[in-house]
Amino acid sequence: MILCGSPHPYFDRKTSIVSKYISELDDCEKLFIPMHDECPGHWYLCVIDFKNSHTQISDSLRSKNQDKFRFKSVKIVVEFCQTFFKLYDIGKYVFQFSIDWAPSIPTQENGWDCGVHVIRHMQRFKNGDPMTSSDFCNFMKIRREIACDLVLHEGNREKQTIVAIVCTKTSTRAMKKLLL
Repeated sequence: MILCGSPHPYFDRKTSIVSKYISELDDCEKLFIPMHDECPGHWYLCVIDFKNSHTQISDSLRSKNQDKFRFKSVKIVVEFCQTFFKLYDIGKYVFQFSIDWAPSIPTQENGWDCGVHVIRHMQRFKNGDPMTSSDFCNFMKIRREIACDLVLHEGNREKQTIVAIVCTKTSTRAMKKLLL
């Protein structure tokens, strides 16, 4: 709806959630946008890097059959972001940014770990760290780390409830194994 020039009420600058994040966009150096390709049901990542004026696609399961579609999808999302930035007077200009594939990222070895790859890429990209295969050596451990980070995050209002449920339903031995 924003692309048509009539903003959806959800994006009204007066709403607290939008105004909170819009003010943060002014100082934002990188914008991470998880992308989903419904066929074959795959997640990949679009990173708009304002500091270096380019957009990268991180795809752990690149496919010549899907590259053109995914590139076009990222381009549409970048154009949407530019319209959004213009609509809300955010001084970000991404139309001129090049769009390219992230070089030498680890590929997934199966058809179901793409979401873990996207999360791990966001975690590493935010600091500018390069991705290595060793970042993905133990997917069960990575999944536990992500779950723990989400549950224990200071912004999680349900943290105490979740921890209490886990503690009452889990033995001490199983809890240690879960956290290791």
